[in-house]
Amino acid sequence: MEHVRRIRKERLRRILDEQFPGRGGQALLAQVLDRQTGYISRCLSGEKPIGEVFARHIEQSLHLPLYWLDGEQAEGRPISPRHATLLERFDALTPSQQVEFLERLERVRRLNEEIFEHLQRKSIAPAESS
Repeated sequence: MEHVRRIRKERLRRILDEQFPGRGGQALLAQVLDRQTGYISRCLSGEKPIGEVFARHIEQSLHLPLYWLDGEQAEGRPISPRHATLLERFDALTPSQQVEFLERLERVRRLNEEIFEHLQRKSIAPAESS
């Protein structure tokens, strides 16, 4: 779930940067989403996780495909060339190679998540005195 929350926060930041750039953009985004500016600010900082209901509200309010905020592709929507290449190469693997690939990918994902969490804890921890 933490992975989805991170993606939602990143995608909300992307919406702000691309659709509501510049001074006053955050207030305008808050107005469009019918929320207080402080609420949007907390969502962007990660202090307030973007839950399921608010994620769907954002998508509906901004006319985005369902689950776009979660990082999922909308049905019938074309995928990027990089994703297409990945799918073609994956499909060329034998079934046992596909299983091995997915297992390795999962190990890398878990390791990256552990590193990210460690770095977050380290940056939050108070500085040691000399």
